[in-house]
Amino acid sequence: MNTPTDPCWVVDVTIADRVALDPGEPLSRDDFLILVWELLDGTGLCGVHEGSLDVDEAFAAGITASPMVLDAAAGDPGRDWVAAADTTTAAFWFGDEAGARAAAALLAPLDGCDVGAIRREETHDWEAEFRASHGPIDVPGFGRIIPPWDAGPLASFSIGAATLVIDPGTGFGTGLHPTTRLCLAALAGGAPRDPNERGSVLDFGAGSGILGIAAALQGARAVEAVESDTRVHEAIRHNAALNAVGDRVRVSAGLDKLPPAPLHDLILANIVAPVLRAHADELCRRIAPGGTIVLCGLLSTDVSEIDSLYRRHLATEPIMTELDGWHCLQFRAG
Repeated sequence: MNTPTDPCWVVDVTIADRVALDPGEPLSRDDFLILVWELLDGTGLCGVHEGSLDVDEAFAAGITASPMVLDAAAGDPGRDWVAAADTTTAAFWFGDEAGARAAAALLAPLDGCDVGAIRREETHDWEAEFRASHGPIDVPGFGRIIPPWDAGPLASFSIGAATLVIDPGTGFGTGLHPTTRLCLAALAGGAPRDPNERGSVLDFGAGSGILGIAAALQGARAVEAVESDTRVHEAIRHNAALNAVGDRVRVSAGLDKLPPAPLHDLILANIVAPVLRAHADELCRRIAPGGTIVLCGLLSTDVSEIDSLYRRHLATEPIMTELDGWHCLQFRAG
């Protein structure tokens, strides 16, 4: 999505799941939005917002079974709620009123397009608005998470009251979600006296890299950040550099990309239950004797199965914690 020029004119269009440019030849909504730039060539189109739907709206519409959703890249591949909706309202941006009205005239006759308001958007300081909505976050039991614009030229870190710098919007894990908070609390609560006891860390389903970076700040010598969504790999490296631990964080796309050794003293897996189930064997093989494995992203209906599965592998009982309906299991390997 491009940022519109300021001020700009906006045409709101409700788009069905199929749009007919010609009789008998309907296009999918995605294909139509790809071709819309060609269709509106010459009107001064400068940006398109293709619609949005948060989890509560998707739940209310019956698209998802629960509003409790973990935004993990390796989770449910069918989580494109906008695509699943019968209709979506898109916003098309133009530099002037004439262009907006010309585009509305072209779109209105199309079967599957319902042109709504044509409105003028006043000047916005988009960067300031974004920054204002992403301020410092206090995580009880861990410390504070701050965006880079609040970090100053150099940030200082201390075990037990950590200050962690994370660039928001670059992968799951800003500190707001309960599962991230549970993992950070487990990390802080289990901090060893000797940081070398946490020498090798695996952050499985790394997202923004927040958990592995937090472990590095607490003394881990090496962190393997495994994230299947390669689009956020550079963001993980960026966040690691912001915290001056870039030399200790290595990013990979899957467990199969990791060397078989060394075993990990700590494994952090904040991801959905089906992924924890599918990778239980390998995760348990990778934990060092006496090491800790933290499993999160669990709803109450997931806990019994995941608990039993990992107990069989590790022959130990977990510490269980809960926050806002999300559950965390912390195992100590024998």
